[in-house]
Amino acid sequence: MPPAAAPSTLSLVVVPAVLTLIISGLRLAGQINEWNPTVFGRAEAGGGGALLGISWLIFVFGLWFGIRLQRGGAGPRSPARAFGISLFALAVVFGGMAVLSNMDLMSLPDEQHPGQPRGLQWILGLMGVGCLIMFAAWGRAALVLLVYGLLARIPVVLITWFAMGKDWNTHYTKIPPFFTGIEDADRLSFLIMPQITFWPMLTILFGTAMACLGALLFRKRAAA
Repeated sequence: MPPAAAPSTLSLVVVPAVLTLIISGLRLAGQINEWNPTVFGRAEAGGGGALLGISWLIFVFGLWFGIRLQRGGAGPRSPARAFGISLFALAVVFGGMAVLSNMDLMSLPDEQHPGQPRGLQWILGLMGVGCLIMFAAWGRAALVLLVYGLLARIPVVLITWFAMGKDWNTHYTKIPPFFTGIEDADRLSFLIMPQITFWPMLTILFGTAMACLGALLFRKRAAA
């Protein structure tokens, strides 16, 4: 049976992007109306570990993108090599963060150590390097994850802006209390910045690794 035609990037991401938008909207509505906090999260910074969220979709859709691309004949030349390189990229990023933390070049506040985050430029720089390695591992998948990441996070930017204007009680507008020294005038930019930097890059990193895994698993299944 011949392989299906390779899907375009737009056709791959449109349904996941719509589903992600629906989940973001449901979570917003759930917090505003104080629905089940276990499902929709609490109106506090981070959302309180809600079951209904979009961050875990990176892994689900990453795997799905990889299978679809591999099935359509647009997979990497060697899925095993691509997966290995993707793991190396993750090791560079998170190993690098551990080294920087030990060198006291970066730190994130917590309840025991309140303050301002330090070394964010190092974190974003490492993540940028990791994303470049992901493109080297499998450029097509990394591009798909980049587009999906932007389509997933731009609505969050709009939700945050709108929720702050309406003064809604939702996690989209909350900053952890142990993050100190953030002026009210800088609050919106502080909330939005991770949505256009950290989260899209994290989507590329974990999503591409999952896509490589999906390509590897589909190849093995097809060969069986």
